[in-house]
Amino acid sequence: MSPERFLARPGRTFALACAVIALVTAWAFVVPDGTRTIDRRWAVWMQATKTSVPYHAARFLEWVGDDTGRSLAVTVVVLALLARRRWLGLVAFCVIELLTPLATELLKRLAGRTRPSWPLVHATGASFPSGHTSYAAATLVALVLLYTRIGQGRRRWWALVALGTAVMGWSRTYVHAHWLSDVVAGGMLGWALALAVFAVAQAAASSAR
Repeated sequence: MSPERFLARPGRTFALACAVIALVTAWAFVVPDGTRTIDRRWAVWMQATKTSVPYHAARFLEWVGDDTGRSLAVTVVVLALLARRRWLGLVAFCVIELLTPLATELLKRLAGRTRPSWPLVHATGASFPSGHTSYAAATLVALVLLYTRIGQGRRRWWALVALGTAVMGWSRTYVHAHWLSDVVAGGMLGWALALAVFAVAQAAASSAR
């Protein structure tokens, strides 16, 4: 039985993903413990109130990206992959779900950036990059690679990945848990990690045959 194929060009994808990871890592070393103009302006635009519909939507997305929501989502995907005996996809998905929070936490420690001073939710730890956004990005990319075929038909799914990542990022800035640059970096990190892991998994499976 031939190994699963997730990517048309795993070698090129891996190289590009590594470049993005290196960029975000370098960003963690130089990001100021303060804000740039675009961060401040975006924060001003995010005039949230605890009685608004967007606020409740943001709180729901916070739950989706917290421990309980993550555990439920990961469990569903793992069980689905186990039922289909998709061992390569299962290993790659589990690695992503373990690696993404570890990498995010490492970069948080390197950056040590403070969060906005007027959060509407309880948030701990450093601000850069956004853990919720990196989780959303990595998981959405993984789902596309696992459940869609290689080809042009994926374009609409990649658009949905970008939209889903952006919505999660918006939610974290709307409640002032993160700066805009935090969620941009989180999205880039999550996308790159997922692509890199699946590229390695596919290449390793092909080499083992």
